[in-house]
Amino acid sequence: YISLTGNTDTAMGTGDFTVEWFQFMNSVSGAPRVFSIGNYPSTSFGVSIENGTFYVWENGSYRFSANSAVLIQNWYHFAITRIAGTTTVYKNGISLGSYSDSNNLSDASTNLTIGSETSPSGTFFNGAISNFRWTKGLGIYTGNFTVPTSVLTDTASANPYGGSNTEAIPSGYVKYLIIPS
Repeated sequence: YISLTGNTDTAMGTGDFTVEWFQFMNSVSGAPRVFSIGNYPSTSFGVSIENGTFYVWENGSYRFSANSAVLIQNWYHFAITRIAGTTTVYKNGISLGSYSDSNNLSDASTNLTIGSETSPSGTFFNGAISNFRWTKGLGIYTGNFTVPTSVLTDTASANPYGGSNTEAIPSGYVKYLIIPS
């Protein structure tokens, strides 16, 4: 796992955002965290995969869950996008569902941990996470979209992989882009 010091870049507030990544899981047992700001049960913002169910956590409670959203032994792209108070979760470019979201994700002091919780305690992600992009102030995906087919970047044109429903990413919106070598 990696841990990034909490700051205003990790605090999404009530505005638009997109968090996305590619993942390859070896196992769905236990309760691995893809990313987390804070520890359960007081997670400020994060994603866990618990016995095959995909959860989005905000301000201490889960806001979204999707059964059978995660499969093992294959690469999948996930994106969580909030636009104008509606958050949508995508798997491989297809919406798994949406929810009304006016939560103030304001925690700027707790570390953002990718691949576990802030204080790891059996929540390690069993697999690989790549192309983790944290975008503040911009909802990149406005509907079902064509999954990225190359390394993510911190700026991009609209619909860079064809299809539709992908906003352009101007300079300054991507706060973290983690691409393991």
